[in-house]
Amino acid sequence: MDGEIKAVIMDTYAIIADLTGQATAKAVEILDRVRMGNIEGILHYLIVYELACHWRRGRRPFRDEGELPDFIDTYFTVKALDNGIAVEASEVKVMGDRLLATSRDPGLQRRRLSIADATTIVLAGREGAFIVIRGRRPIST
Repeated sequence: MDGEIKAVIMDTYAIIADLTGQATAKAVEILDRVRMGNIEGILHYLIVYELACHWRRGRRPFRDEGELPDFIDTYFTVKALDNGIAVEASEVKVMGDRLLATSRDPGLQRRRLSIADATTIVLAGREGAFIVIRGRRPIST
């Protein structure tokens, strides 16, 4: 399957985990391939926003405010979002929230799909990209 990967969208927490030495070996391998230019790394502005919020809250994988845009501009393409993506992402979010609410796992019943994750899912479908994730706890049953 690796030979088929041409583009990936890196989840916010996957990037933070990599930069803080907490990423899985597979996530590190994929991000290294993005850094080398063998795979296109894709982000959208909500991921950039989340990274900036984490930096401002003290979770500092970046030395200073200027390092975040430099990192993004060096390794990633930031895809523009449009109204169609927003409408599709709202559908994915509502469906995801319903699935979580009906999960057999009580811990998942309290979880909600983030707007950034719903947007990532739609953008990945449009771009034919894989999603590299590292959630606090996987959202699955």
